Amino acid sequence: MNVTDAIRGRRSVGRVRQDAIARERIARLVEAATWAPNHKVTEPWRFVVITGAARDALGAAHADAVVRANPGLTPEARDAALALTSRAPVIIACVCRSESEDPVMRREDRDAVCAGLQNLLLAAHADGLGAIWRTGAFIDEDEVRAHLGCGPAEEIIGFVYVGVPEGPPPPTPPRAAAAAVTEWRGWD
Repeated sequence: MNVTDAIRGRRSVGRVRQDAIARERIARLVEAATWAPNHKVTEPWRFVVITGAARDALGAAHADAVVRANPGLTPEARDAALALTSRAPVIIACVCRSESEDPVMRREDRDAVCAGLQNLLLAAHADGLGAIWRTGAFIDEDEVRAHLGCGPAEEIIGFVYVGVPEGPPPPTPPRAAAAAVTEWRGWD
């Protein structure tokens, strides 16, 4: 698959089977992430690859955070929060480490991790896997950060859920033509 086909064909795939995925396949996705452009080669990324019972432990940290934020939560709602991490057989937490005091460098480090995350998504698609980048309150919860060993200079950029797609890919959403969002200056 060429890169243009990968970019145009990749979709967020939220429904995947629970089939086990070989560690080597996931390692290739993480490797692709580490080839993202990165100003000053700070390599600000850290990845936590979660599968099996480790998904339940992550789900428990998330459920604890949800209960803390909503003390009157019903047991069913807590169970729903706990089940969040059972949606895919593999979850890759993408973390940005940036100890720089310079806000520009911190932003560039974060942007590099985002670019790496996109590389990871494209590599998953090219390998026939389905993946989706999940964020929301989940990435900011103290319990989840502690569970992943995040220090004060680290930020969770997102969780990539990976699995074998359950069905056909989602339809291509309508996109504005590039000409509608492009301004050309200095071109004759």
